[in-house]
Amino acid sequence: MSEDQTILVAAEDLRACVALMLHARGMTEDSAQTLADVVVWADLRGVSSHGVQRLPMYFRILETGEMDGKAVPVIESRAGAVFIVDGQKCAGPVAMKLALEEGAERARKFGIAVASMHSATHTGAIGYYAQKAAAQGLAAIMFNGGPPNMAYHGAKTPSLATSPIAMAVPSLEGELLLDMATATIANGRLQQAMDLGQPIPAGCALTRDGAPTTDASKAEILLPLGGPKGSGLAFMIEALTGVLATRPLLAPMIAGGRKHVHNAMLILLDIEAFRPLADFKREMSELAAVIKSLPRLDPDAEILLPGERGGRDYAQRLAEGVPIGAKAWHRLVKTAADLGVAPPKAIGER
Repeated sequence: MSEDQTILVAAEDLRACVALMLHARGMTEDSAQTLADVVVWADLRGVSSHGVQRLPMYFRILETGEMDGKAVPVIESRAGAVFIVDGQKCAGPVAMKLALEEGAERARKFGIAVASMHSATHTGAIGYYAQKAAAQGLAAIMFNGGPPNMAYHGAKTPSLATSPIAMAVPSLEGELLLDMATATIANGRLQQAMDLGQPIPAGCALTRDGAPTTDASKAEILLPLGGPKGSGLAFMIEALTGVLATRPLLAPMIAGGRKHVHNAMLILLDIEAFRPLADFKREMSELAAVIKSLPRLDPDAEILLPGERGGRDYAQRLAEGVPIGAKAWHRLVKTAADLGVAPPKAIGER
């Protein structure tokens, strides 16, 4: 198999294999399934940087103890529509599942819910949670904070997290989803370029010494999207996800050592508290149709709505199989064998 080939795997088979591997590495069955759901959702939507490619990182932090596969997150305080989730070092998706469930209930009661989550590990593709909320008739906004791996604008050392943002709303055609990092290139995309031996665009990253580079293997410090705009946004996300939650991440890690921990803020709005949900969906669909029909700069280039490309990938990959790159596939098969887990069956190549 050549480096640029991919293996196609049925989504359910892949999800089952990932869950069994995580369980074999020490996670509870429920937590392993929750994390596997988020991992495979990312691969289905074409966000392979947060799919099975991430498994070595999850295995590593389980081994080091940075992630406790048996931890159970708890709601440590509640004040009306506001509540705080303590992840207790669990997998980020496990803590966010609790935040989403509690948040949906409180949004129905108060019209809005604001969840602050701290002390968990990598949350995965945060669009997963926003889309889940929108599917329930809620509008969702999520911010995520983590360890510094991006330079503040004008600096040449790691001083910010890539601090992704996700927003989602329902429409008649389904959920409209924005999911973006504040970095020019996501850290997972950088790893993907390394695996494929591909260069990265200029202006995306610096070497360990702070020199600009297009060599993915030498890139260690990401650069903010839009320069001062991206770094300012990431700075304020740390204020909302870390400092507000009494668990600041960046200042201690910049001054001391880096560790694997993520914080997040999830804001849910009950659309029915503002107006009838059916009317909102109809008018969102009307807005989407107007945007799609705008005159195009390039007549051959389609105008895409937030999350539209990912939604198409999801439908196609659910039907035809999830593509996994050659290196990631070999890692998956070898690790599964080492853990005594049967790898998913390949259903084709391309």
